[in-house]
Amino acid sequence: MLKKISLVFTAILLSCGLLSCTEQAEVALTEMQNEQEPGASTNFNTQITIREIMASLIDPHADALWNSVTVISDADGITEYFPETDDEWTALRINAVTIIEGGNALMMPGRRVAPPGATGIFPEFEFTPEEVQEKLDSDPQTWAGFARNLQDAAIQMLDAVDNRDTEKLSETGGNLDEACEACHGYYWYSTGI
Repeated sequence: MLKKISLVFTAILLSCGLLSCTEQAEVALTEMQNEQEPGASTNFNTQITIREIMASLIDPHADALWNSVTVISDADGITEYFPETDDEWTALRINAVTIIEGGNALMMPGRRVAPPGATGIFPEFEFTPEEVQEKLDSDPQTWAGFARNLQDAAIQMLDAVDNRDTEKLSETGGNLDEACEACHGYYWYSTGI
């Protein structure tokens, strides 16, 4: 009988201990959630400029997607190029995902357009980085809309890649081009180029 009481007492102590651990875990989780409410400020590192993101994450990956389906007509006739191997499709998937995530990087608050004193390749036809920054600062929602359009077009291309649909990949490349040019027309070209 004493053994049974001892076992019951041990079980009660273990239960209380487990409840206490569970309560402590719930309190810790609640505290973490309170610290990280949706929309709360997060300390992102935004030292990489928009210009650098465009040059590293957007442009080369968009070029790879656009060039993945091509038709060349020359003296030898017409030659079609399209992805065929698993490695080629995997590389294209990486390109599309990089653009989608690059769009997120473009939307991070606090990111500068370019380093101080930077100029463009054709300054007579381009907004200055300061002019672009002023546009972004005064209307971040328009900027986010352009970035989301870029992401939407890249998601369409990702779907084409995942389905290994070269026709859709070619078609949706046009949507990606339109998304890019719409943004460039608003933020980059100061004159109608």
